[in-house]
Amino acid sequence: MDLTFFKGIITGLILSLPFGPVGIYCMEKTLVEGQKEGYISSLGMVTIDVVYGLTALLFLNQVEDIVKQYECYLETGIAIFLLVVGLKKMSNKMKLKKVEADPVGLIQNYFTTFFIALANISSIFTIMVIFTTLRLFDSDSEYIPFMVSSGIFIGGALEWFTTTYLLSHWRRTITEENLIKISRISGLIIFIFGIITLFHSLNQIIFR
Repeated sequence: MDLTFFKGIITGLILSLPFGPVGIYCMEKTLVEGQKEGYISSLGMVTIDVVYGLTALLFLNQVEDIVKQYECYLETGIAIFLLVVGLKKMSNKMKLKKVEADPVGLIQNYFTTFFIALANISSIFTIMVIFTTLRLFDSDSEYIPFMVSSGIFIGGALEWFTTTYLLSHWRRTITEENLIKISRISGLIIFIFGIITLFHSLNQIIFR
């Protein structure tokens, strides 16, 4: 039995663990604005996981040189973006939003996380490690790209559906004041991530 599809799901689950600035952003979105907003935001990140998964799979030999060549510049871009998002969250006089359908806002949420995750091109290395550990390249199936990409998307989408579902229910048990504090804290964490990322990228550019 070819387990490539299930290995793709495992990869998606690992990549979608709610850590890092994008994960924090999606969890905060869920707590402050509701499950739909948080979940759509997370799908932007899952989409990039699929793109980078296919990139690592199809261009394994060429990808490493490209990543090393442009990583520090892309890292600088994401650092600036994180600083802006973090400052905005800390300084805005926000109010909790009612859970309601807003197609424009949902699209904006999706592309915000899409572009943050897109700039994190070094995640291709993580994907390569996962693929190697799972012995994904042992499969001889001609449908490997399709099975891997669909597996990554399904794994990530399921994990974030569960995460946002649980957070949205927890949201009902805490006060508005505490939710606003969570938003401020998430902004601070994202800002700190931005400072660390910017310092690391500038250090690579200056001293490499």
